[in-house]
Amino acid sequence: MAKKSTRRLLGSLWGYLLLAAVIWLWFLPSIGPGVIAALSGFVVLYSLFQAPMWCCAENRDGGLCRNNAYGLLLGCHFRQHKWQKLKMAVRQQYWGKLGRRVFSGVGGQAATFSAFAGMLSACVATATLIAK
Repeated sequence: MAKKSTRRLLGSLWGYLLLAAVIWLWFLPSIGPGVIAALSGFVVLYSLFQAPMWCCAENRDGGLCRNNAYGLLLGCHFRQHKWQKLKMAVRQQYWGKLGRRVFSGVGGQAATFSAFAGMLSACVATATLIAK
């Protein structure tokens, strides 16, 4: 039986394990592209809304918040920070600022890479599914 801390760590990082499984599934000819597209969609959702990273919302003093947050689009537990990154993603003039904030930590870089890899995998799997 795994220790409680190991189960908690695996529970918070399940999307990265799923990304590794999706990459591995691309090399198995017996798995259809529909399964790969669905799993890739889960990887993207994990990256956007559940991957552990820093909040990086702007504080009142102009600094960046270093509280724990979940996903590329959500902030920390403060009410003002919860939707600040999602609002920045919707407004085009803030995309550069959002990109700099997301890439400020390793968690954000890993989540961004897995989101792009998941989207690419989902698009290729869907195109393969349509072409068959």
